Amino acid sequence: MNIDKQIVIKGKTFNVKLDGSGSISTLYGKMNVDRVKERENITYRNWNIQVSKTTFVEEKGNGGRDEVQIMFNLNQDINWFVNKNNCRKEKSVSKDKNSTGTFNTGSEKVEMSRGEVCVLRNNNYSTSMKYEEGINFSFKSLQMPTPYFRELLSKYFSDQDISALEEQFLTHVTKTIITPEMYRVLSEIDTSDRFKEYEGVYSEGKMIELTALVLYGIAYHKTDEIKRLPQPDKSDVERIESLREKIQRSPALEYDAQSVAEELGMSVSKLNRVFRTMYATSLHSYVQEKRLEYAARLLEENDISISEAAIKSGYTNMSHFSKSFFKKYGVLPKDY
Repeated sequence: MNIDKQIVIKGKTFNVKLDGSGSISTLYGKMNVDRVKERENITYRNWNIQVSKTTFVEEKGNGGRDEVQIMFNLNQDINWFVNKNNCRKEKSVSKDKNSTGTFNTGSEKVEMSRGEVCVLRNNNYSTSMKYEEGINFSFKSLQMPTPYFRELLSKYFSDQDISALEEQFLTHVTKTIITPEMYRVLSEIDTSDRFKEYEGVYSEGKMIELTALVLYGIAYHKTDEIKRLPQPDKSDVERIESLREKIQRSPALEYDAQSVAEELGMSVSKLNRVFRTMYATSLHSYVQEKRLEYAARLLEENDISISEAAIKSGYTNMSHFSKSFFKKYGVLPKDY
């Protein structure tokens, strides 16, 4: 999807097309948009922005689109502003034809710490943020048309509940922390190409799952009341995330903690601590889970023996493989 973005930097306007590699003049820095995953109604993007001089960058509207946007702030504490001067009254989806909702006007300041996610209804609003010189800002995002978001709600909630949910999610910016479950799904979307021709079905399901996790987190957890674990260093986060993607793509490789720690330039205790902090599971457990998932795919998609599927998935002990497979799937490999 080739989407136009109008960005203002120091009074100069740039028309940026987000076709997977959006960019601005190198005079002002760089804006890279990669890993674009698109389904019929949901778009997933990975953003990396770095300016050459500290400046405010303003996005003029949203190209005429009314969208629900979910933004994951990965690596820097930020303040940004949402200008809602063009808000208007509109009818609610409630069956009460006289019901209307009034959306906030004026400018809303949004403070986001590294490791937080927010939900914003961007009804062609203008937004702005101060970018510090030489610092890379990394975000991931989901965008979907507001009518599609409402359609999702209508499948699972009553009209009365929908009205309350719209008041919660569509009238102002809401946020919560990025949980280990959200990090897991983000990483799974990033590596969804491993499912080949089934990538579209897989990634669409994961995008909806991610939306549900974010809405649940906002509904049941207030950011200021959440007990936070110490955040790992940004460089450690990047290395661990790279490791996680490698495991997802090649689960059969050897991932003993000592070798992995040496490869990443950290101690075994630090490796295990950061991995568990980010993903709420141990490195060993995660590797075993991905090996079993890979073995199950091999058995589904290929005419191979159980021993071949086990070996290709990184198992050498058939008894251990069968027991682990049964524990995860409730059936033995031969009956799967």
